[in-house]
Amino acid sequence: MQDAKQIQIEEIIECSQEQLWQVLTQSEYTRQYMFNCAVTSEWIKGGSIEWEGIYQGYNAYQKGEILEIQPFTHLQYSTFDPFYGLEDRPENYIHVTYKLAARGTATSFTIINETFDGNVKRLQHIDEGWQMVIKKLKETAENTALV
Repeated sequence: MQDAKQIQIEEIIECSQEQLWQVLTQSEYTRQYMFNCAVTSEWIKGGSIEWEGIYQGYNAYQKGEILEIQPFTHLQYSTFDPFYGLEDRPENYIHVTYKLAARGTATSFTIINETFDGNVKRLQHIDEGWQMVIKKLKETAENTALV
């Protein structure tokens, strides 16, 4: 972890930015790497984003808002898990940023995850989750023939 409020993960993924973008934004792919959760969004700034699914018998649900979007290169959204035990207030939302950049035939993918409460235990939990997700995301993006 970089500091008490942010984690950053970088990975080179052997696929095009367009392919990685599809894997990041289409629910049939997100289920494969994001704890069996389907993403739902209109993918416009100010629009909602929701993650929903059942993972290991647990009803997973997160909600948020698209804060910035530049297809194929940049996405930032807020997210809140109502089951985590925190009040639904702006300071309890997490901001997640995806950055995609071409690296030859591969894509450099960076995830930046920010909290506003400085809760180290919460950030460790988030970091552990992203470490699992990034491995499955890479596998999904590199081994899925997209339509």
